Amino acid sequence: RSRQMIEVFDNFLPKTYHKELLEILNGPDFPWFYNSNISDEEEEGSVYEYGFSHTFWDTGGMRNSEMAQFWKPGLLLIMDAISESQEHTILRSRADMTMASPGPFVHGAHTDFDFDNIATLLYMNDSDGDTILYSGDGITGWTEERTSPKANRLIMFNGNDLHTGCSPSKTKNRIAINSNFETEIL
Repeated sequence: RSRQMIEVFDNFLPKTYHKELLEILNGPDFPWFYNSNISDEEEEGSVYEYGFSHTFWDTGGMRNSEMAQFWKPGLLLIMDAISESQEHTILRSRADMTMASPGPFVHGAHTDFDFDNIATLLYMNDSDGDTILYSGDGITGWTEERTSPKANRLIMFNGNDLHTGCSPSKTKNRIAINSNFETEIL
């Protein structure tokens, strides 16, 4: 497996839109849902594998919620960043929150879907807890490329490539919006 692309966009969303999204996601009234393993729903994993998520969009379409409606313009901006000349199918978009662990904790490596897709991560807050993208064949070894969470930074990569995130150890939480798009450009 070799990584086909990674792009980084700082200050991706308009400043006031990002600020409002972050206040909602980091606020006391946002409905977060517990996942015993944020990377792999099939495995229980370590005590630190857990996290919280909130789905805005899945293969059935946009969820019927105020928050999904509020996030839709962000998805459209991401689709334009992928390519202004092609239509994209939104496969999934969800907010993910991992909580602080006592030291560096790397979640299990995974792919988002087992077919070509474009994955994006929009970091909502400044945090530690890097995203790691792996390339290589697993036989001769893997190399990794790390991207650090920075508020309003969008990263884009092939969601079929092996990747993972890390829990923060210096901040209370790490909040990101993970979205995947089916596309022909890969």
